[in-house]
Amino acid sequence: MGQLPDLQEARRRLGLALNALCHDRWVLGYLRGGWLQPIAASEVSRRLLQSRPLMPLARRALFAMEPIVVNTMSERTEPSDRYEWELDWPAILYAPIAEIGHRPLGLLVIGCRHDHWYSDDDVAYAHTLGYALAPMVSALRWPLSRLNEREVEVAQLLSSGLSTQEIARAIKTNERQARSVVDSVSRKLQAVDAKTLMTW
Repeated sequence: MGQLPDLQEARRRLGLALNALCHDRWVLGYLRGGWLQPIAASEVSRRLLQSRPLMPLARRALFAMEPIVVNTMSERTEPSDRYEWELDWPAILYAPIAEIGHRPLGLLVIGCRHDHWYSDDDVAYAHTLGYALAPMVSALRWPLSRLNEREVEVAQLLSSGLSTQEIARAIKTNERQARSVVDSVSRKLQAVDAKTLMTW
């Protein structure tokens, strides 16, 4: 299916790399017109994989070209699981994705549902990871921008290892229509350089 197996491997490697940081959720995306366009997330969830405007601290991290951390000091009785998790969760880390000496082209957002304090070592690790992820985000940015909303969802389901039958159930359609969307996604992603995805 085009370069999707490589996207799946890149997503798996990112998950392993993020094991070094305390988190309950993460989203990796590229920048487009002041919005974050998700490439991958810790959960295959429509609300996490929809494009959304950048939060003010995300913009600040991109402008400063270095990670920004929000460590909340106040107690939270029940952290929210709503779409606004970046506002509600007590610990959030924004790490710009950029090649050294260049403007950011993406953003990695990491969050903890419960109180956590990100250390200087955590910030340094996220900063380094932001440089390491730049080739992958750069390679995926253009092909993913060619996908419509349903195709983006299917690409995420494919990168999570779902079969066409499972995708049909997830997007609430029949298997023939799901196969048609899968074929369309595969064609549009054929431009992705597999070596670039695997170098980081």
